[in-house]
Amino acid sequence: MQLHLSNLSLGGDPAVADLGSLVAERIGARAVHVEVIRTSLDARARPPVWRGTLRVTVLEQDAPRALGAPGVRAWSDRDEVRRSGVVPAVARSWDRRPIVVGAGPAGIFCALRLAEAGAPAILIERGGPVEERVPKVNGFWRGGPLDEECNILYGEGGAGTFSDGKIYTRRRDGELGWVFRRLVDAGADPGILQESWAHLGTDKVRAILPELRRQLRAAGVEVRFNTRVDEFLVEQGVCTGVRVTGPGGVEEVRGGPVVVATGHSARDTVAALLRCGALAEQRPIAIGARIEHPQGVIDAARYPTGRGDLPPASYRLAYTPENGAAAYTFCMCPGGMVVPAQESAGLVVVNGMSFAARRAMWANSALIVQVPVEAYAPWARFPGDPMAGIGFQKAIERAAFEVSGGYSAPAQRVPDFLAGRASESLPRVSFPMGVVPVDLARVLPAPVVLGMREAIRRFDAELPGFAGEEGVLIAPETRTTAPLRFLRGEDLQSTSVRGLYPCGEGAGFAGGIISAALDGFRVAQAVSACV
Repeated sequence: MQLHLSNLSLGGDPAVADLGSLVAERIGARAVHVEVIRTSLDARARPPVWRGTLRVTVLEQDAPRALGAPGVRAWSDRDEVRRSGVVPAVARSWDRRPIVVGAGPAGIFCALRLAEAGAPAILIERGGPVEERVPKVNGFWRGGPLDEECNILYGEGGAGTFSDGKIYTRRRDGELGWVFRRLVDAGADPGILQESWAHLGTDKVRAILPELRRQLRAAGVEVRFNTRVDEFLVEQGVCTGVRVTGPGGVEEVRGGPVVVATGHSARDTVAALLRCGALAEQRPIAIGARIEHPQGVIDAARYPTGRGDLPPASYRLAYTPENGAAAYTFCMCPGGMVVPAQESAGLVVVNGMSFAARRAMWANSALIVQVPVEAYAPWARFPGDPMAGIGFQKAIERAAFEVSGGYSAPAQRVPDFLAGRASESLPRVSFPMGVVPVDLARVLPAPVVLGMREAIRRFDAELPGFAGEEGVLIAPETRTTAPLRFLRGEDLQSTSVRGLYPCGEGAGFAGGIISAALDGFRVAQAVSACV
């Protein structure tokens, strides 16, 4: 009989754990077979330990005793779907070729799923393939020109290519299992199928993308790079194609349905969607700065008995005051670096990134405060203007560029930020384009500054050293999510333009690599079912 066993302590290193003995001790019977389904590090334990969820096979006569053990139940069909990640494809006939705009996680996985349904799409990406994109980004970081069509946000893989590559989720069932299996098939470490807090690392993402591209093309998908969508073609209320500017000039690409999965920073694409009649609404966002510490500070707070062979420590912190906006840390990068994250000239934006090994000497995280849509009012052309939030973001990003005198980022020591004084000097930081000591109150809105200060004091009690002299704030972090959401019906189409499917983070329906990929999958399923 097969059993589902959860919360089994695997000690300090699951790779050397004696699974047979640990399982037998828990269930009071010998296991015929043991398979690890998922692992996670419990840093709350002293010392920290790994915990696992397993599929265990026992003899029928031992099943009654095993089922009486804590954390044990019978293995179910749902557990099998979760383990395998198998989701049947929707089979249908197609009379037009779908178009997918954007080759980030949402667009890539949407195109993969459509190909499985017998509809190889035309996948259009304004930036270049990853092999072209990486040298352009590195060149900008070294002081070269910013390519406004191929950069850290535009190009194959989207913004996730230059990130920690977080794929955090405790689930691996059906749709999510499908995403994870495709990543493994493209070269990701199979360990991501088990680890709850898995990450890929920017170097691994860059290696996976060419294989995903090869699979797409082998399935018949036409992948067009360096091709920007300028307009959406709508006839009698139905989206019938796109007008693009590419290597061959301006042309119309006809087909459909059209899936728009362009990420949270394709602001001109947002404007084009609104022009074609797609309805959208304002959406609150959270903004702030990256807070960076030496990794040793975080390790000492999380592993008071010593890190040893444990991974570099991480954290997730949140604080909601009774009469104020929620503040929290987001996208924490242990052993990582703070990087530039703008797509347009004259702006400064920051984000976090790390490589698979997470060996850098710094740890960083977004420290952000919730901003209500009412804050967008000065940039609204009319009540409820969906573009107002973008104007709010741009004003902060331009201010950061102006006070720093270029693409160096404004920064402030944490104690100085708490005291409201400019820093006289800054320690060495990871940001590749340099930092300038600035009072961040000159860049960030006053409610955000106040919320960050209160949160830092609270977080220091939970994570000693968080407010210490070695901490630095590097600003601004404004692109945590899209400040608007396009309206979709139950069939996931635009409520106002048929045949148009807003998708992923840029459309307001995701917040990271996995959620974007999952939305791409679901949109592909909806396209298959409805068209």
